[in-house]
Amino acid sequence: MKINDLGKYRILDANVNRVAEGIRVIEDIARFDLEDKKLTDKLRNIRHILRKNFQNLDKKFILARDSAHDIGKEISNLNDNDKKLDEIQIILANFKRVTEGLRVIEEITKLIDYKKSKIIENIRYESYYLEKEFNLKIFKNTKKKIPKGIYGITAENFSNGRSNIECVKEMIKAGIKIIQYREKNKTINEKSREAYEIAKICKENNVIFIVNDHIEIAMLVDADGVHLGQEDLDIKSARKILGENKIIGISTHAIEEAQKAKKDGADYIGVGPIFPTTTKDRKAVGLEYLKYIVNNIDIPFVAIGGIKEHNIDKILNIGAYSISLVSEIVGADNIIKKVKIINEKIEKYNNFNK
Repeated sequence: MKINDLGKYRILDANVNRVAEGIRVIEDIARFDLEDKKLTDKLRNIRHILRKNFQNLDKKFILARDSAHDIGKEISNLNDNDKKLDEIQIILANFKRVTEGLRVIEEITKLIDYKKSKIIENIRYESYYLEKEFNLKIFKNTKKKIPKGIYGITAENFSNGRSNIECVKEMIKAGIKIIQYREKNKTINEKSREAYEIAKICKENNVIFIVNDHIEIAMLVDADGVHLGQEDLDIKSARKILGENKIIGISTHAIEEAQKAKKDGADYIGVGPIFPTTTKDRKAVGLEYLKYIVNNIDIPFVAIGGIKEHNIDKILNIGAYSISLVSEIVGADNIIKKVKIINEKIEKYNNFNK
């Protein structure tokens, strides 16, 4: 069986338009939203090459076109729905249109002009590369960032009989915008169930949710990210597993660890323990290390370890505004009241240094 000339032109017409339209959607997002000239120019170049290679067939395409009797239109309408798409879904969908359409054009063009089909093949490979480059850019733009203020961490051993979930609810009511689930003394199943509940609560309240140590739990509950220790999986391996749009933080206790974390692509680092603490079995690093981080490391960081209401001014005076006070908050008689007092101190230093 052979495809007649009319059929070839109808297939090419439909797919050239489909690809050009898909590229135009992505191109305009790159131009007007991301304001990325490099990506915009690359996409525009693909669109121009495509149109240029088929401009001599425009008349044949138009004569072959029969939109009124296209059976594919009815099938397409049956598959349409009113589902709302976000920006990433729109980009992914249009790149799929582009790459699938280019493959069809490439194959059909082999029947008409083999040299031209190789040009389309090159465009197709370029579009695969651009899809990856584009989505890396989008993921970086949509990745949540560590907020200033209190970095909440669960610690059921210090919570005066309250569960981790109860403490999380109180912390969120108090206005804390990031919660890390840290639990050392439960089974993996118990941790998974608890993390699932906390992830749900955080999502409902637009609070960032981080899982300590367990990448598998972070993936299971679709957490916003994971916090690693120096003995856990390395940052680069964690990134391969989690992808570009997830937050990866890591605890650091020395200058070389902080420098390595930045080099390896950490989104933030934990700095501490600043003071002696009962929540971690590690020697305090002191204020000098914190001063080094403030003056030399340009990624977000969280000061942690032995920080209390009575000594937080020392931390704030150095310039740290993302701070974790673990037992001080979960062990407070009134979590909301305690958070309010600490936030007032943080805000005072924030205003002073604006």
